[in-house]
Formats: sequence, structure tokens, C-alpha cells
Amino acid sequence: MDFLHFKNRFQREKLLPLYLVYGEEGFFVKEAVSLIKSRILEGDVTGLVETDGEMTSLSTVLEEVRTPSLFSGRATADGGSRKLVIVYNADGLFKESSGVWERYMASPPTDCVLVLVCKDVDTKGGAYEKIRKKGGGVNCRRLKGNELTPWILERVRHYGKQISLDASRILQENVGDNLLLLDGHLEKLALYLGSRTRIEASDVEALVGYDRQQKVFDFTGAVAKRDTALALKVLHQLMALMKSGEEPQGIIPPLAWQLRRLLQAKRILTSGKGRETVARELNVRYPRFLEELVNQTQLFSEVELERDYQFLLETDISSKTGGMDARLLLETLVFKLCM
Repeated sequence: MDFLHFKNRFQREKLLPLYLVYGEEGFFVKEAVSLIKSRILEGDVTGLVETDGEMTSLSTVLEEVRTPSLFSGRATADGGSRKLVIVYNADGLFKESSGVWERYMASPPTDCVLVLVCKDVDTKGGAYEKIRKKGGGVNCRRLKGNELTPWILERVRHYGKQISLDASRILQENVGDNLLLLDGHLEKLALYLGSRTRIEASDVEALVGYDRQQKVFDFTGAVAKRDTALALKVLHQLMALMKSGEEPQGIIPPLAWQLRRLLQAKRILTSGKGRETVARELNVRYPRFLEELVNQTQLFSEVELERDYQFLLETDISSKTGGMDARLLLETLVFKLCM
């Protein structure tokens, strides 16, 4: 099931021995793990074991699962176990040992819940099917297009506020579809409002502004023209627009979002549909942004957009897992994009 379905059902359903949390949307992965922690531990972390699948072996994980916790006799309010084992980056453990997990589901320990957190899962595998049928597979997929607006409307209620549709559209156009960034801006907007309860377009314009969105357009325009010097200049301008405490690699999600929109717009126009369809399907509200989007699609081929998007994804992964300086990584990315 996808994360939103899981979130709505999790508190009402019986706890399972194994949960497989996977997908690209880091915000949902984090929230899924938090929901499981909250229900099982009820604030008492003495029964919690967390480990990294890239730094441990499968045998070590299974030994930890089978080892009774000193606190396993203390049940939660719903009869669940106090012991919880979470394995992050568990892709290798899950992919290479699907038979192990099928046997685990057939005869699991009764005093422990195991959570495997993966980036990617083979949904055709036998182990996955057994976990899915039990309801333990949580697909944290990225939200697409029109799915973002309902999520924003729902998420802003978490901060005790409401938001107008115009304000939601402007926020998406300026920030992109990265839920962690969107949530951060919603929290800032909620604080900015004070006693007011409704976020309006003017609030988003005042707090978020148009500068970053325009610079993102400038960046993709420079890349389209293979102007390395200009692309580097705009990259540094984007970094200068970042909020205090925000890491340099934080500009990758809005750039990736823009390239995805360019690719979607390119495919829409190539199919013979007009810019009205682009505006409707990609939720582009402002004529200026629509004009720039359509114009830039003419400077790229589909192959180039797909290649450039892949470069961005590779850089994003390297920024999280490698040791290279983030600014150097981004500058290297510019040279790749402008080849």
C-alpha cells in the first residue's frame, strides 16, 4: 500500500512482525518510521535497536531480532511488543536474501517487530508479495502533479492553519515537489501568520518570493544553451538565495523538479497538445512562467532532458553518500549538464 493509505490504517490494524518501508519520498519514509516507533515504543526507547544495513550482516540482524529484550515482557496498550529493530539502507539485505524473509514471515518472533527501510524494492519478488499480502509493504512514492495540492492542504492543518489554492500553487511553483522543503516552508508560514489562520498568496510571496523560481528558469536556460559560465554564475546566485542553515545540495530538488516539468511539457507539446494543456496538467498559474517553460522545451530534446535529470539524481545520491564537498559536486554537475 502507499504511505497515505498506510497512515490512515496503521493505528487501527494489528501490528505485523515485519514492515518493509521503501521509496523515493524521504518525507514519507521518515513519517512511516515515526508512526511505527510511536505506536510500539510509546515514548520508551529502551526497546529500540537501530542499525545500518550497509554496515551490518543479515545474520547479525536476525540474531538481534531473536534476542529477547529486557523489556519485551512489558506490552503496549494494544498488546504489541516493546522491542523494535529498524534496519536502514536494508536494500542489500532484502534483495539478496528474499528466501530468508519468506521464512521470517512464516514463523516470526512474537516479541519483536522488524522494520526494513529500503530505497528500492523488487515488487515482483516472492518475499515482497508475502509482506504485501499481510499489509506490511509501505510504498513511499513521490507525489505527482495534482497530488501535491491535496497534500499541502492536509499538511498545513498540522500547523493549525489553512491555505488558499492560489497560495498553494505559488508555493509549488517556487519550491517544487520536495515534501521536506515544502513542509519547512509551511512551518515558517504558520509562524509568520501569528494569530491569523489562513495563508494567502501574498504571504507566500512575502516569505518565499519569486527569486528562486526565476533563478531555476535561468539555470535551465543556461544549460539549454550549453553556457557553462552563465550556468555556474546562476548556480552561485541560487546558493546565495538559500536560507540560513540550508545545505548547498538543497538546490538539487527544485532543479530536478524543473527538469521533470520540462520533460513533461515537452512530451505534451510533442503529442500535439497546446500550452493550455501544459498549464492545466502541470499546474502552472502564471503566464510568465508558462511562457518560459514552453520556450525552454524548444531548446532541449527529450533525450537531453532525460540525461540531465539522471545527472541530477546521481549528484543528489553522491551528496548524501560521498565525501566530496557539496559545492564542488554542484559545480561538477554544471560541467556535465553543459557538455
